[in-house]
Amino acid sequence: DAKILDKTNVNKKQNQKQSSKTTEKLDTNPPKGTRDFYPEDMRLRTWLFDRWRSVAKLYGFSEYDAPVLESEALYTRKAGEEVTQQLYNFVDKGDRAVALRPEMTPSLARMVMAKKGGLNLPLKWFSIPQCWRYERMTRGRRREHFQWNMDIWGVAGEKADAELLS
Repeated sequence: DAKILDKTNVNKKQNQKQSSKTTEKLDTNPPKGTRDFYPEDMRLRTWLFDRWRSVAKLYGFSEYDAPVLESEALYTRKAGEEVTQQLYNFVDKGDRAVALRPEMTPSLARMVMAKKGGLNLPLKWFSIPQCWRYERMTRGRRREHFQWNMDIWGVAGEKADAELLS
C-alpha cells in the first residue's frame, strides 16, 4: 500500500508540473530577430518585391527558389565548420544535419550541379529568398531577412558583373 501511495504522490507532482507549464502566459512577440508582417506591412513588402521582379524580368532574368531547409554540409563545404555558429542548424528526426539557409548562393550552386550540365548557359536567374542567420543583431540587421539575388552563370570575366551593376 505504501508503494502505491508513493507512486500516486509522484504522479500528482508530475501532473502539477505539466499543468503549470500549460498555464504559462503565451509570449505574443515573434522570436528574437524575426518579425510579423501585418497586412499593411505585407502591402509594402509585396510592392517592393513586385518592383524587384519587374526589373529582373525586364533584363531577361528568370525567377527560381529552393528549400529554406538545406543540408548543413552545403554551407560547411563553402565556409568551413566555423560557419555553424552562424546557422540555425539542427539534427532532424531522420538524423540528418540540416540548416535554415543563411544565403542563396550555395543552393543555386547545388541546383546547377544537380542538372549536370543540362542547363542552357548563360543562366540569368533571380530570387528573393527568406534567409536566416544566427548572429548578433545590430541596427537594421535581423536574424531573418530577405535578399534580392540576381545571378549570371556561364559568362567569363567581368562582363556578367558589369551587366548586374548597370
